[in-house]
Amino acid sequence: MLTFHLRKSWSRFGPRLGRIALLEVPREEYTAGISIDETSSVTFDTPNILVGTSRGVVPHLSRDHCSSADAIRWINVPFESFMEQTPPIPMLQTGPDPLRTFLGFDKRKHIVSLCLRDPMDTREMPPNGNTYVSALCVRGVRKVTLSEWREYAYKLKPDIVFALSDTPFTAPPYSQKRVTKSIERSVSWLADMLRPLKSSVPSCSPSVSGRLSQHPLNVFVNMAGGTSIPAREVFAHSLAEELHGPDLEAVRPIKRLDDGVVGYSFHLATLRGSVPKPLGPHRRNQPNDVFQLESPNMLQDTGKLIEVPTPGHGEVPTSSPLPSSFAESPVPSDTASLLQASLRQLPEGKPRLVTGVRSPHEILKLIRDVGVDIFEADLAIAAANVGVALDFVFPLPPDHGPLEECKKKDVGHNLYDHVYARQYGRLSDCLAGAAESQSQFPTSLPICPCIACSPRSPASHVYHSKVDVQSYEETDRNGKVMYGPPRSRGYLHHLLHTHEMSAHTMLVAHNLAVLDRFLSGVRDLFLGGDGDDTGEGEGKITRFAVEVNRFESVYDESMEVLRMARKCWHKVDLARGKGRLGREKEKQALIEARGVSGG
Repeated sequence: MLTFHLRKSWSRFGPRLGRIALLEVPREEYTAGISIDETSSVTFDTPNILVGTSRGVVPHLSRDHCSSADAIRWINVPFESFMEQTPPIPMLQTGPDPLRTFLGFDKRKHIVSLCLRDPMDTREMPPNGNTYVSALCVRGVRKVTLSEWREYAYKLKPDIVFALSDTPFTAPPYSQKRVTKSIERSVSWLADMLRPLKSSVPSCSPSVSGRLSQHPLNVFVNMAGGTSIPAREVFAHSLAEELHGPDLEAVRPIKRLDDGVVGYSFHLATLRGSVPKPLGPHRRNQPNDVFQLESPNMLQDTGKLIEVPTPGHGEVPTSSPLPSSFAESPVPSDTASLLQASLRQLPEGKPRLVTGVRSPHEILKLIRDVGVDIFEADLAIAAANVGVALDFVFPLPPDHGPLEECKKKDVGHNLYDHVYARQYGRLSDCLAGAAESQSQFPTSLPICPCIACSPRSPASHVYHSKVDVQSYEETDRNGKVMYGPPRSRGYLHHLLHTHEMSAHTMLVAHNLAVLDRFLSGVRDLFLGGDGDDTGEGEGKITRFAVEVNRFESVYDESMEVLRMARKCWHKVDLARGKGRLGREKEKQALIEARGVSGG
């Protein structure tokens, strides 16, 4: 059972601090209304990150890496990657916790969520139907019906499940009929997911503090409506309005659809306005276009749509009367306005999750303007795919400022660049390794706990035979973890150019640790650095806004370092595989020809 405690919130759409806890409670107990012991198995503070997977695997990381990485707490599994067989392989797993057992994640440390489609995959897809969603696996497109998705969710028992949503993956603009159909289908599919099992008792335990839902599944709903603010408001109204008649009977004991929802999700990748890509290979461990700069002009223009009545809003206050159509204004709304339109009518005490962020600047803006709690960490993985070691911190130390000639700093280091071939410093200038002495720095630096900056030796030696005992003294380790010196930029540069997989492993671990420390800095700013969330709210909000402006003035929001790294990755990638020898001969002939002409 998932709980969310909103520790501090100064406004509906502003920075806020929360705590997510997954309680170790058998589903049968709290479905039947039996009192339970509130013992949490996984707890973490928000804002925080979610890590996506490919076929249940965090790109480039093993299960041991995931268990040792402090930054990985919430893992999302797109189920479409398992759909090539019937039934999908995870469905054959038995036991009380099938999905977690099959994937091998630690129940004491990780929250595992299940969605059908990868939220970062925006390739063009066949349209959905009234009773099925088109999903993509290695053998092509599969139709997943509502009953099948319910069966998968109840059989695999993930900690969190995302309800199906009718998101168009065809080229915009979308007609009024398509937008309306998307809203109606999404509402209907959510209601189907919230239908109780025949064997369940129609009562739920209300005694658990912070409980978000009256449903045995922890369901997140994707907020539909596309780039139309009125359409988003209509969808939100459908969640908040009280049900009657057959609709109420179908989902009892809940009275509103929102009562069965534990949180709200937003997929920014579908709001970018880019034309969907043709079907083809898509892997999370390959470079993608996640680093394109966010701009309001990139949002989809759904065109002029015919007026459609918008339901009333009850006593929910709004800044201006709501338009009575799904038509968008001539100037496209920014991302924050779209998210606010979806959340204005809904309760504040539920977590807000966003996927598809493209820069740390966008993360700060969504915290400041919307109050987002969870961000998918695809940015960190995408940067590692092209050899970029992220290097930024929040809030900025007093001595941090723009480079000479007012040039902004890059958010990371392109380790494919030959300038790093003979650099033997650690990966990050903002974070230190655990083995480094703080006295060598002008100011104290936070510790980066990743396997690249703080490589650890096990607390005890691994003995492969009885003879190995003689190789070590009993007091060598004394049960203590030993930290080694940080891996250098030159070492990672060498690994990248020799196509060593360990380079991307260390970069993913490092980038996730940087992003985790970045959001930890956001939380510390509001807690005063000592865990105390008391104090003047207005002063903290003002300071946060100032620090966000400082961050934007120092770091390059265009993410140019990632574009350059992608080009370098492509050149190095061409140095292997089919046709490599032919390309090398052509290159050598060109060099010799230039030498002769120059001589």
